[in-house]
Amino acid sequence: MKQFVLIIMYVSSDEVQGLVSRHLANSGLSILPNVVISWLPRQDLERRLLSIKEELIDIMERGFEGEFAYAIIELTDEQFKAIRPMIVRRLESDSQRLISWGEALLKRIRSQKVERVKRELLRFDREYRRLVSMHEVFDVRHELLNKLMELARELRIEYERRSQ
Repeated sequence: MKQFVLIIMYVSSDEVQGLVSRHLANSGLSILPNVVISWLPRQDLERRLLSIKEELIDIMERGFEGEFAYAIIELTDEQFKAIRPMIVRRLESDSQRLISWGEALLKRIRSQKVERVKRELLRFDREYRRLVSMHEVFDVRHELLNKLMELARELRIEYERRSQ
């Protein structure tokens, strides 16, 4: 089984949260506020987390006040199995959110000029690819994912049809 790592963080403000989000982008799945599960090696995560602290120290020297602390826990197979339902719920929730967005986007593609929705379609596609890769990493399959994949295919077909 793949080795997973849990990162538990304390973040004192929205500004610090933004800093954390930028540095940890594409390195894990947030399953609770300030709790991320990652597949990356511990050393890579520690490097990213230390760079957050270094950047926070830099901005604190200019008068900003904020706090950031973290713990990294390498999960055993049993621990991973215990939190897997949280991962599944988060992926299902993200899938439902993306389905709602995609359905609204499909309606706009059908009713507007495609140039107006191109950027949003590209953003949707990035989110879609990220979410599908999270499903693969955590080996999660559910009906919402199938529905989302079909919707993404329909969006691409409709966009291509309307842009010709």
